[in-house]
Amino acid sequence: MNQQQKTKIQLFFGGFCERRKSAAEYFVSVEFSFASGRKNYKGTITSVEDGFSYNFSGKRVVSDFSEALDLLLEDLLKYDSANVQYKERGLTTELIADGRNVKIVKREEVNESLQPVAKKEYQIDLRKASKLMTALGYCDAAGKLRNDMIRKYNQTNHILSLVSDLFEGKNDITIVDCACGKSYLSFVLNYYLWEEKRIRAHFVGIDISPSVIESSKRIAKELGYTNMEFICEDLRTYESDFHPDVVVSLHACDTATDMALGYALRHRAESIICVPCCHKELIKQYKIDDFESITSHGVFRTRLNDIITDGLRTLKLQSEGYDARCVEFCSPIDTPKNLLITAKKMSQENRAAKEEYYRLLSLWKVKPSLEYYSILPTDADIRTE
Repeated sequence: MNQQQKTKIQLFFGGFCERRKSAAEYFVSVEFSFASGRKNYKGTITSVEDGFSYNFSGKRVVSDFSEALDLLLEDLLKYDSANVQYKERGLTTELIADGRNVKIVKREEVNESLQPVAKKEYQIDLRKASKLMTALGYCDAAGKLRNDMIRKYNQTNHILSLVSDLFEGKNDITIVDCACGKSYLSFVLNYYLWEEKRIRAHFVGIDISPSVIESSKRIAKELGYTNMEFICEDLRTYESDFHPDVVVSLHACDTATDMALGYALRHRAESIICVPCCHKELIKQYKIDDFESITSHGVFRTRLNDIITDGLRTLKLQSEGYDARCVEFCSPIDTPKNLLITAKKMSQENRAAKEEYYRLLSLWKVKPSLEYYSILPTDADIRTE
């Protein structure tokens, strides 16, 4: 290789350094091969605890990524041609160089052996996300969608389509999954934001169960999702020392949904994504005058309780200055708990919504847990009117 090729390669390597610096958590490795005549020689650059390991004709560990690329360039120039692949999650940038030319080719990681599920466009393409979907149980070992997971796959894609606008124009965001359980939505969002939208995000999963936290850690390690952490904490008392841009709560049972929403309100989250579940708290509390003849029937009282509970949650978010919306994200045949609440912070508060919220609490004689979980330490004297 001549000096002209060296200058071009240095320029591209500078781009690799900037990429590694700005998206470090998504870096996988650098794989390269050199050719001299009919012989080929291979090597790698990988992350290690104290820097980067340059593996070619022996192993050398350097502290800085640019140093590893300097070693690579020094060796590369000794050969007739070279192929260098900078790999990050879901995307490979390939440098192809010989004595005549240097070029860059980018390609997404796609499992070409799989066929698209259907002609319609999905937020999660199984051919690109087969590793993720296999780890989460959507697909079998061969990467093909399991028959019993088709509905869940469709639901997942629909949720993503409904919340995608919350991430428009965002980058370097922190997403907190409250009562995360097995963290299905966080894993899917992690894939979607980076590998489909190129939005950098850090995920924090919080749950009181040590077993589900360990399960989520295992899946994250298996997938190489180094931008995720999982914490075993009680949401009723947990206070983070960082600002959550987005709070997620998917099927957190009963008042765990209120704990999640309370955490979001205490920390002034910019956006909220919530699928509430298992409404039990208010069913014995609420009393609506002149409705006893209807609510004396258990099934009617239960269904009305669900509406009252989620209606008050939505109104509470509105009272705190959020643009809150509710939609059905799937058929009630799939699950009766099919309500998706999304909220985006628009102002400090909405006085009209706040007055209406407290009027209804008084009218229906209810005291939702959300009232207590959303109280800031400096607001300790505030209670339900």
